[in-house]
Amino acid sequence: MSTKVKFAIIAVLTYIIFVIAAIGFGFLDPQKIGITWSIFWYVAAALIIYYLWFKNVVYHRVMYYARQLKLTKADLQKFLPNLKKSQVIPDPQRNNYFAPIFNFPLQGLDVLDKALTNEAKQRHIQPFK
Repeated sequence: MSTKVKFAIIAVLTYIIFVIAAIGFGFLDPQKIGITWSIFWYVAAALIIYYLWFKNVVYHRVMYYARQLKLTKADLQKFLPNLKKSQVIPDPQRNNYFAPIFNFPLQGLDVLDKALTNEAKQRHIQPFK
């Protein structure tokens, strides 16, 4: 099973749990907060879950290519010279099941993803699944 599918299943299950909890506990009941706010929160939850799915897929693709290219944390930092001090570069030698949500931006992952994907294509590394 591919990483995208695994995270898609996790995302769908998380959203289903959210909907069941919202209906079961009634905290998004349209009678209490209005239909507009109920719809807003259901859509907002779906968008947040999609963002987290996307960030995790990109993160795992970056870590896959970094490991295949035998890059270290210091090597990855060379691709991102403009990071803030509070932003931590992910370490390819360390296994993380989920992407760092708060201390590493999606823009940084995007830069690393483009650079490492191009490098992997040049070196004929198997594509990420």
